[in-house]
Order: sequence, then C-alpha cells, then structure tokens
Amino acid sequence: MTITRKILLALLGVWGLYVSSYAYARLAVFHTVEHYPDGKGGARQDYIAKRDQPAGAGWEYQVFLPAIKLEETLVNARHRLVRG
Repeated sequence: MTITRKILLALLGVWGLYVSSYAYARLAVFHTVEHYPDGKGGARQDYIAKRDQPAGAGWEYQVFLPAIKLEETLVNARHRLVRG
C-alpha cells in the first residue's frame, strides 16, 4: 500500500468520524430554531443552536461550524425553491 493511499484512507476515516459525530450532536446537542421576522409574510430562517443557548455558544458549535453552515445553506436553498 502506498503512502498516498494510506493518507487518503486516513483522511476518509477522519471525515467519516466528523460526519458521524455531527449526526450524533445534531440529534443530542443541537436543535433547529425557527426565526420569523417581525410582520406577517416574512421569510423564515432556520438556524442551528445549542439547546438552551444562543447560536454560537459552546465549543460544540465551533467544532461543527462547517457542517452547521452547510446544513443551513441546504435548508435555506430548499426554502427558496419551495417558495419559488
């Protein structure tokens, strides 16, 4: 096995561990907060926060920030597509 293949397998392992850890944290630590702006008919914005804390609080939020931002981007894109 070449060194390049070993590095690739190690990176895939780290990525898999990160994704599975985020999935667990998403179920146990984080929740989605729905924010409706003032006034009727405003756009809905979903964002992720630690339970009982504002978004951005806690080390878990910082560790999983790339995954959180990706999820928020996908949810916002879906809302834009649904609204047309």
